[in-house]
Amino acid sequence: TKALAESVVQQEGANLNIAIVRPSIIGASWKEPFPGWIDNFNGPSGIFIAAGKGILRTMRASNDALADLVPIDVVVNTTLAAAWYSAINRPNKVMVYNCTTGGTNPFHWSEV
Repeated sequence: TKALAESVVQQEGANLNIAIVRPSIIGASWKEPFPGWIDNFNGPSGIFIAAGKGILRTMRASNDALADLVPIDVVVNTTLAAAWYSAINRPNKVMVYNCTTGGTNPFHWSEV
C-alpha cells in the first residue's frame, strides 16, 4: 500500500512540490522533547515494555537481522528538512528520503 500511495502521489502531484520521507521502524525519541519520550505503546515500544514487565519472555527473530529503529525526533526533523528543501528549491521531481540507520549505526535484534 505504501508503494501504491507513493505512485499515486507522484502521478497526481506533478505540479506540486512533494517530498516523501520513508522511515524504518520508529522508536522512542533520542533528544526531543526528552530522551525516551513516547506517546503510545505501538511498534517496538510495546515490545520493550512487555519484555520489561515480564509479559513477553520470548520472541522469534534472527539475531543477525538489523533492528532498524529510528528515533521519532530524527524522523520529524527529517520531515521538516525535506519540506523546507522542497519549498525553497522547488525540485522538478518528487524527492524521496529514506530515514533509516542502515549500516551507519547498525543495531541487531540480538541486542534488543
